Amino acid sequence: MTEDLKVRFLRLAIIEQKKYDEIGEILKITKKDISRYWEDLKEEREHLSNIRKIWKVKYNNPETTETFWDFKKWYDSVERKCYYCGITETEIEQLWKKEQTKNKALTERNRGKKLEIERLSPKEPYHKIDNLVLSCYWCNNAKTDTFTAEEFKEIGETIGKIWKKRLTE
Repeated sequence: MTEDLKVRFLRLAIIEQKKYDEIGEILKITKKDISRYWEDLKEEREHLSNIRKIWKVKYNNPETTETFWDFKKWYDSVERKCYYCGITETEIEQLWKKEQTKNKALTERNRGKKLEIERLSPKEPYHKIDNLVLSCYWCNNAKTDTFTAEEFKEIGETIGKIWKKRLTE
């Protein structure tokens, strides 16, 4: 499978969510090929599917000039740590395993296990990439629309110190 065919297949199957028959017709491939590609590209499919879910909820907007692929490029390139407190996704996972972050509300809502997309300026919409950062649940939840990004950086530093302490306990 060429790189071009792989990208086209993933775009049709995951982003546009076309049916097998449509994919086969567009790409001029058989259902057997589609099934094989589906299996061979499992990791890429899951990655794209996760980003697509975030994009659909937070970013997809008729006013945006960027495409899903622009959003994906940003999402894949941004450092995997909270903009405010500095906790990484790996450290969040460690804290969850140590039960240092769990609470009933988070577990029920399935939040707090991964970094979230946060707007630096809440007055700007989600569909402006230069307004987006990754934030942990706690910083994102505490910042609300009350603090500016710069004001909350100071608070985030204190939260970060607490996380670092808990990681060593």
